[in-house]
Amino acid sequence: MQERWSTASVALHWLAAALIVGLATAGFVMADLPADSRGRLLLSRLHTLVGATLMLLTGARLVVRRRGPAVRPLPVSELHRQGVGVVHALLYMVTFAIGATGFATGARSAWSAYLRGQLAEAPALAALASREVHEVLVFALLGLLLLHVGGVMLQQVRRGGVLRRMVPFLK
Repeated sequence: MQERWSTASVALHWLAAALIVGLATAGFVMADLPADSRGRLLLSRLHTLVGATLMLLTGARLVVRRRGPAVRPLPVSELHRQGVGVVHALLYMVTFAIGATGFATGARSAWSAYLRGQLAEAPALAALASREVHEVLVFALLGLLLLHVGGVMLQQVRRGGVLRRMVPFLK
């Protein structure tokens, strides 16, 4: 068993983290822009493209994690280990659910016509249940990310060594 995650796992982890932060930021910013602004159209196109990329990347992360070499378990209680497993599983499930609700929102609206520039302004999506669920899931994901980061920091303070497993420049 290895002490560190593989280079591929580390790279995919940090790329996914950056994309999630960027997507959440873009989503909240674009929703506040005027429906007919060029900035909203640009952010909408980027949000859609990067969101689809994140779904593919998340699938790749799961494959790399399953097929990659095992990492030595942290020295924690079994209950703690199960809690960590639940948080990780929820991170993956909520990420995929966000992608699914984003796709459903686009499929049930004039979103694709808007992205192609065929509409002068963004379609009103607030009335779609999938759009509302999409936003709630984003907040859930951000909460899970805070829980994840907080857990990592707590483990680092208590026992040390946990950051070395995933931070590339810490050897």
